[in-house]
Amino acid sequence: MLSPGEKFWWKTERSSLSVNDMNSGKWITVGRIVAPHGVRGDLRVLPETERPAMFKKLKKLFLGGRAYDVRSSRPHKNVYIIHLAGVEDRNGAEPLVGTPVEIPVAELPKLPEGEYYYFQLIGLTVVSDAGDTVGTLTEIIETGANNVYAVKTAEGKEIYLPAIPSCILSVQPEKKTMTVHLPEWE
Repeated sequence: MLSPGEKFWWKTERSSLSVNDMNSGKWITVGRIVAPHGVRGDLRVLPETERPAMFKKLKKLFLGGRAYDVRSSRPHKNVYIIHLAGVEDRNGAEPLVGTPVEIPVAELPKLPEGEYYYFQLIGLTVVSDAGDTVGTLTEIIETGANNVYAVKTAEGKEIYLPAIPSCILSVQPEKKTMTVHLPEWE
């Protein structure tokens, strides 16, 4: 168990954006419309974030590049039921099924110090604690215990690093680097 004050810096949020998109005014997908709900135009949105409660605070969503004001949002099982201005009945809701729900990157909730969104990590240069370049972080694999970082080396090989404090020593998105201690494989 961690003692008070220790950071959970290895926690991350899903996103397909690259680290270069972080401050560029890009959009980020936070969910997907999976079905209409009822006859009044409500939509079932499956969150694609570890913090689905953010849907309760959003005032505006973007579907296919079009802005919609959020009239109401509430959790329901594993989805959020959202009512958008301009979508007043089931006939207006049905064509939106399958549409990604997006928000500007700038509107993402701020994370506690030491926590990062996936897009802040993908593309980072991974450096060993000895100072050698290992490669580029290309993928984050979610497992039951901890995430695993896929790193592509300059030779084209992929190595996998567990996202645990003994392996991931520091993350510096502003410098586009991650320092790691390479495990000794037998």
